[in-house]
Order: sequence, then structure tokens, then C-alpha cells
Amino acid sequence: MPLSAHIPEWIGFLWLGWFIAWWTLALWHKPVRQRGSAQAEFGHRLILILGALMVWRPEWFGPLRSRLYTPPAELLWIGLAAVVSGMAITFWARFALGGNWSGRIVLKAGHELIRRGPYARIRHPIYTGIMLAILGTAAVFGRWSDLAGFGLIFAAFTIKARSEETLLAPAFGAAFEEHTCRTGRFLPRLRRGIKAQN
Repeated sequence: MPLSAHIPEWIGFLWLGWFIAWWTLALWHKPVRQRGSAQAEFGHRLILILGALMVWRPEWFGPLRSRLYTPPAELLWIGLAAVVSGMAITFWARFALGGNWSGRIVLKAGHELIRRGPYARIRHPIYTGIMLAILGTAAVFGRWSDLAGFGLIFAAFTIKARSEETLLAPAFGAAFEEHTCRTGRFLPRLRRGIKAQN
């Protein structure tokens, strides 16, 4: 059996390790000062959970669990590299955020506008890293449900990112406006100094 045949199994273990490490790090945070919209919180979580289930429980979604293709060895390695790279980005961003991180749409007591590490170019690099890892996973398993799940996860993170920015903008004023001119939401901005059209 070629080594690449084990990649789907390795990806499962990587995600398990990521979840354990991520929620262990969740113990490191500042107290909440202000909460965002309950409607946006509920909406993004519902969509995110549905998207995650489509990726990790494809058998629940009937015809969507069928494969688009059987991935060649090269694509398996590319998918694994995307998963590892995406997870690395999430941890890089998480350590840059420190106690300002939250899994919810909130402002923390003593909240800081982080502009170091990946935040120098991207406003929401944790979401970028997760989506890259999901894309890598989808490439390896090649199911319709993976693509649909990625689309839902992207929608959920877009809702959450916009809601977070609604909280951050008045809290940091001109500094946040300048930050949005220099950064992209999920990808680095190619042309700096032009305000994002959100």
C-alpha cells in the first residue's frame, strides 16, 4: 500500500489533535465587556454546525456523500499540505491574539487591536486557516458534501467576521478604519490604502 493511501486517516488525526489543542487554548482569554448581535451569533453558529456536519458526517446527507472523483496521490499530498498549513495559520493567529480571542462575537475587557503576525495583512486569519484546512480535507475526500460544507462554513465565517467588525469599528475608531484599508478580510489585500467595499 502506498504511503499516500494513509493520508485520509492522518487528516482525521490532525483534526482531532487540532480540536483538543484549540479548546485547551480557549481557557486563555480575557473577560467579556460587550456582546454582539444574538441573531448574528445564532445564525453563524447554525450555519457553521451544518457545514461541519456535511464535511464530517457525509453519510447523513444522502446523495451528497458521493464522490466527485478518486483523488490521485499528488492531490492527496497537496490536500495534506493544505490541512497542515491551514492549521499552522490558525495557531499563529491564535497566539498573536492572546487573551483577546473568543469563539463568540464579543469585545473583551482591555481589548486590543492586534496588528502583528498574520493580522498585519489579514483581519481574520483564523478563519482563513480553518477554511484552507477544510479545502485540503475536501480535496482529499472529494465528496459533494465537502464542497457544500465548505460553502456553508465560508458563509458562517463571513457573517461572524462582519459582526465582529461592527463591534470593533466604534471601539477603535480611526485605527480600525486604517487597519481595514491595509488588510483583507480573509486574504491579504493586493492594493493597500483603498478602503474595503464590504
